[in-house]
Amino acid sequence: MKLENPDFNKKAYFKKLESIIYLFLMLPLAGFGWVFLEKESGNALRSVFFEEPDIMFHGVMLIGVGYILMRTVLTWRRDMIKYLDQFEALDVKLKMIQKPLIYRNILWAIGAGICVYGLYEKGDMLYALIFTVFLILITANRPTGHYFAKFFRLKGEERKWMEE
Repeated sequence: MKLENPDFNKKAYFKKLESIIYLFLMLPLAGFGWVFLEKESGNALRSVFFEEPDIMFHGVMLIGVGYILMRTVLTWRRDMIKYLDQFEALDVKLKMIQKPLIYRNILWAIGAGICVYGLYEKGDMLYALIFTVFLILITANRPTGHYFAKFFRLKGEERKWMEE
C-alpha cells in the first residue's frame, strides 16, 4: 500500500467531506418540506400527471433533471477513474477526488432543487418522486471507507486500510 503522507487521517477526511455533502442535502430538503406542507395545506397537490399537463414546463424540468442524472450517474465514475489513474498513493487519490465529489453532490442538490421548484409551481407529485431519487443518490453515495474501497476497487491490504 502506497501513501504519500503516512500521517493522513482518513477518518477526519471522511467526516469533513460528509459534513459538506450533508449541508448540500439539507438545503433542498428544507425547501421541499416547506413547499410540500404549503401545497398540502392548500389541497394543491396533484397525483395525476397527465391531467392538463404544461408540456413546456415539464419538458424543461425533464431536460435539467435528465442532464444532471446522465452526467453524474452514467459517466462520472468512468471519468474519475481515468483521471485518478495517474496517481498511485491512496491519500493523494482521496484528496484529488474531494472536489469532484462535492461538485457531484452539488449537482444532485440542484436536481433536488429543480424538483422542489416543480412541486412548488405545479404541485405534481411526480416531482416528489424524482426528489426522492436525488435523496437516495446523495445518501447512498456518502463518503465512507467502504464506498471508496468499492469505488477504487481495492483489494487486500489497501481495502483493509480504507475500511478500518
